[in-house]
Amino acid sequence: MNSKQLETLKKNLLKEERRRLRSSGNGRKCLFSALLLLLLLLPAVQLGREPLAAWLYDQAQRLFRQLEYPGAMRTLRWVGRLSTSGLAPKARLLIGDIQDLELDQPQEAVLTYLTLVRDFPRTPQAETALRRAANLYLNRLGDPAQALPLLQRLADAGVADADAVRYQIADSYFTLRNYEQARIEFETLLKLFPDTRYAAEASYRIGVCLVLENRHQQAERQFRMTANRWPEDTFGLEALFALSGLYERRDELLRARKLLRELRDRYPKRDLLERRLKQIEDRMRRKKKAI
Repeated sequence: MNSKQLETLKKNLLKEERRRLRSSGNGRKCLFSALLLLLLLLPAVQLGREPLAAWLYDQAQRLFRQLEYPGAMRTLRWVGRLSTSGLAPKARLLIGDIQDLELDQPQEAVLTYLTLVRDFPRTPQAETALRRAANLYLNRLGDPAQALPLLQRLADAGVADADAVRYQIADSYFTLRNYEQARIEFETLLKLFPDTRYAAEASYRIGVCLVLENRHQQAERQFRMTANRWPEDTFGLEALFALSGLYERRDELLRARKLLRELRDRYPKRDLLERRLKQIEDRMRRKKKAI
């Protein structure tokens, strides 16, 4: 680092500290801290940019542990300006985490994460940032449409948990009420990862999508297949319960009642099953009286 760069750095550091002391009540104390910081920085500056960046990163972590989040973020931004190594994306990621988890600024955090992905696309932090931005869109901002391209990017990159990412893609389309595309994504999940832990749920939700697409015959086959393949799984039982609903809709009340009675000791939502069964039996009595 040459003398001109050193002088610029000194000026910027002092400017940052003056700004901070103006916003605090302890002007003299802050000014003293600024001068002390500058004196401590000078040896590191002489050694080069990376040692200085590493020292600043350590200071930012210390500030973070002391809950001095604005100071930690300012210091981390200096790390990003100075470092040309892996410290820069680490600093950017930590800024995003502070904005998200400590300052409750999800929109700002998303922007920080996405600029990290743009500026440092081949770093391990880029995948982490992409995940965190997608999760913010899904879980805090309620915007699955914005999450979808980020999730697709993760899936295309072949991440270790690609089946979980594919599941999130399908679930996002379902949330957006694009049931046809949701079904296609669930089918893709099962095709690519037949042994995934999401298999039973994905198979069941294909049936749900088919119902919502008004393709009831295909939905019946799908529910039967799900129940036969995963007879004791929660979603296998849900498939049978959904199948009873299809029978009831077609006015096949005897078949619906028979299926629900068979589920009585197996279906986990006992109250819901009993209400459905009572509803069907009431309909059967009314029909019998009308004859």
